[in-house]
Amino acid sequence: MSALPPAVDLVARASSAAPRERSAAASGFRPARGRRARASAFVGALVAAVLLLTTGDSSTFVLSGQSLLAPAALLGAVAALAGYAIAGRRRAARTADAAQRFADVSRVRVHRRVRVAIHAVLLAVGAQAVLHGWFAESAERARAEDARIADLAAMQRMLSQRIGRLASALLAPDADPSPGLRELEEVLDRAETDARRLETMLHEKGTLLQADTLELNAAWAAWKGAHASLLASARALVHRDLPVEAALRTGSVASVQAQSDPALDAAQRLVDALSTLARERELTAVSQARTQSLLTLFVLLGLGVFVAEPAARSVKRQHAFLAERMEDLQRLALVAERTTNIVVLTDERQRILWVNDAFRRITGYDGSHALGQTPEQLLVDRQSNTRTLARVREALARGEGARVQLLNRTREGRELWLDVDIQPLRDAGGKLTGFVDVASDITERRRAQADLRVAAIAFDSLEAIAITDARRAILRVNPAFTRITGYQPYEAIGRTPGRLLGSGRQGREFYRAMHSALERERHWQGELWNRRKDGELYLEWLSVTAVTDDEGNVENYVAVFTDITQKRQADETIHRLAYYDPLTELPNRRLLRDRLQLAMQSSERSRRHAAVLFIDLDRFKILNDTRGHEVGDLLLVEVARRLTAGVRASDTVARQGGDEFVIVVGDLGADEAQAKEQVERIATGLRASLSQPYQLAGHEHYGTASIGIHLFVGGQHTVDELLERADVAMYQAKRSGRNRLGFFDARTHAAVTERAALEADLRIALPRNQLQLHFQPQIDERGDTIGAEVLLRWMHPQRGLISPADFIPVAEESELIVGIGDWVLQRACAQLASWSEREGFAGLQLSVNVSPKQFRQADFVDRVRTAMHAAGIAPGRLKLELTESLVALDIDETVATMRRIRELGVGFSIDDFGTGHSSLTYLARLPIDQLKIDQSFVRKLPTHRSDAIVVQTIIGMAASLSIEVIAEGVETPEQRAFLEANGCRRFQGYLYGRPAPIGEFERRLRESLSGRGA
Repeated sequence: MSALPPAVDLVARASSAAPRERSAAASGFRPARGRRARASAFVGALVAAVLLLTTGDSSTFVLSGQSLLAPAALLGAVAALAGYAIAGRRRAARTADAAQRFADVSRVRVHRRVRVAIHAVLLAVGAQAVLHGWFAESAERARAEDARIADLAAMQRMLSQRIGRLASALLAPDADPSPGLRELEEVLDRAETDARRLETMLHEKGTLLQADTLELNAAWAAWKGAHASLLASARALVHRDLPVEAALRTGSVASVQAQSDPALDAAQRLVDALSTLARERELTAVSQARTQSLLTLFVLLGLGVFVAEPAARSVKRQHAFLAERMEDLQRLALVAERTTNIVVLTDERQRILWVNDAFRRITGYDGSHALGQTPEQLLVDRQSNTRTLARVREALARGEGARVQLLNRTREGRELWLDVDIQPLRDAGGKLTGFVDVASDITERRRAQADLRVAAIAFDSLEAIAITDARRAILRVNPAFTRITGYQPYEAIGRTPGRLLGSGRQGREFYRAMHSALERERHWQGELWNRRKDGELYLEWLSVTAVTDDEGNVENYVAVFTDITQKRQADETIHRLAYYDPLTELPNRRLLRDRLQLAMQSSERSRRHAAVLFIDLDRFKILNDTRGHEVGDLLLVEVARRLTAGVRASDTVARQGGDEFVIVVGDLGADEAQAKEQVERIATGLRASLSQPYQLAGHEHYGTASIGIHLFVGGQHTVDELLERADVAMYQAKRSGRNRLGFFDARTHAAVTERAALEADLRIALPRNQLQLHFQPQIDERGDTIGAEVLLRWMHPQRGLISPADFIPVAEESELIVGIGDWVLQRACAQLASWSEREGFAGLQLSVNVSPKQFRQADFVDRVRTAMHAAGIAPGRLKLELTESLVALDIDETVATMRRIRELGVGFSIDDFGTGHSSLTYLARLPIDQLKIDQSFVRKLPTHRSDAIVVQTIIGMAASLSIEVIAEGVETPEQRAFLEANGCRRFQGYLYGRPAPIGEFERRLRESLSGRGA
């Protein structure tokens, strides 16, 4: 049996409430004489305590009459208490019969007597403890002060010795005395400070003024004189300029050394005198402590005989009475301990005082964890019991009981539901003294109830449920079953699912395998096609579980299924979107890679060739830009249809993206030449098919395609490498004139690789200031410079100067030309602005080449306006050079854009005129100011007749249209003479100057102006 609970006193007090009331009634008076005796005893004890606290001196320990007065007063108080106790015993003997009749009154008096005895003993012992403590504290304080004084005296001896050593160290030859002097000065400062502290402490303590300290006084006077002489000699040494007075250093040091030894001896005598005085005073304190201990012994003996012994007898009688009650309380405690329910005793603030074994077993908390805490703090899940806890708190605050069900947490964190009955405990006067909590574990019951609720909700879930018997006849269905199948419960009950819902799409083998799995594993799940009541087929995901008895016999089957028809359709849609192009319904890039991987594996196994055809539509962007993306999409769909029709069913036609298509052709010949002939025949047919006219939105369109081909065997290359090689072959075919076939070769691949590297470098050329502007002068018939053409140059840090013929096409194809063109335009405007205030430069014009992609930008006009306004140039000084191919592409849009730019004061020149699709029609419509004769015609003048005729025709045509003509590439006087003779008045070429950076261009122009002025 476990120990009695501390709170069992609650029951004892409640059971003894009536006897106490009777005893109080029987002893309704207290003798006045007893009260006076007890008061006298307490007053005597109080006087003794006051005397003890005021006796003695904190600095001396001499036994005196006053120090003996306090123990005498204490003994008198104890004697008074003893007399009261003896008188009480006599009165008790005379009234033995009365005490027997009033047993309850005697018990009450026992309690009083015990309390008086305990208070008396505690008062006596406490007073003695205070006395001893006070003496001990005084002795310890005096000893500590003596120790500090002795330490300071010993420190003076050490400092005197150190001063002598530091002075001797200054005599060392070839040594810098400065550090030693600084250290000596620090030691002197410390010696003076400690000496003052020592003298102050001795005067404060009064040690030098008492009659028993004559030896100490003599030692102190001797040390003080020696110490002063030593410090004076050392100070003189410190303040002497030793480097200058090196000859005097030996004498100063000798003086310090002579004073050091007397100071050491005097300090030692002082230390010895202090130690002797301290020992004498300690002996005096010990003697006084012995006297006090002897008095304490006498006091305690008196208390033991006259106070403690009577109280002990009273306690013994009380114990006999309590023993009678103990048996009843033990029975009560045993019931509380052995019950299977939790029992908790708490105080009035709900702090736990005792718990039984059931509490420890159920919650996991033992007494060490529970005591002092409230059940709410220890167990209750506050978030889940907010309202219930509020109701319980209100009831307990009113001192009432409550019965609730609470969710708790065990020590391991497990959920624990308790049915708790909390009832208050009160004393005889009705005062609330605590609560008793009795709780039972209802976790399993709550879980079972929750399972039933979950099962009921689950049966009405969105998933269809059918419960059958062992012969698979339906016993029960839920509403979701009716919603999915269309059958009401009364139509389904009694019938088997196979006959009720069977679609006929699964054969007998399917159902046989299902039934075998159910018999073997008691579970089956999978997809199943069934038929609704209206005849519509649907796909379901079915899970069937067998329910068995304790012996393993099947009693029921539970079938749970959901309609996944829409999910299957969505999955198929997602699959198409993931692997097929939504426009052409061809495999996309992702599926193409899978198919190409399979083709590589097949070729590896058969050692037969396969091929990748990379197809790009020629001029597809022009169709998109002129006719719109809707028409472009129609073309892509028709191209996909023709490509699919032109290959075998085993081949793969995929859309790579944009207007690029890829075809994977497998199972070609084992011989490379034969395989090449086969794939070339297929590609030729495709090219011919793609060249046929297209009917797109009521308009006929003619298009071509460039095809790149790469043959391969097995897995020598990765998928990316195969596609890259086919792309390189296509790119070469397109550069060869479009509407061509091209097979991959290493040289082409190297060129494409070089182009890719060049493009990568070009992307960072502008941010890194690698691009430069060169200026080539334009001359009139008088030889005056009227302006210049702005030409772009690229100074690569590794490649050196790169020709525009190499990087401009790369910039055009990679769209980088737009940003580069804007930069050239801005720099040209800024240059014109810088010339506007300079003599000889203010009238110059600059011609800037504009690429087709730059010109076709929707905001190109705004960009030109922004560049001009930012620079602040005057109209008429900027000229834009356009190519014939640009203006012929979309004449209406081109004319509209040019007119908007002309409104800004910008002129136009047609560059390389005569090499493209020259037409009088668009020349008449275009708002141009100048035609530039291409240098390919000028180069062979005047000897080449056909070029001369072309040049004469261009000049005549321009004159008839009132358009200015300028010839580029003029390198000889004969060329200039021929051009001038035929009416050309503007020239540009090496004859007048090569393209040069701005600095060199300005220098040449200044030299020309100065020479003409001279």
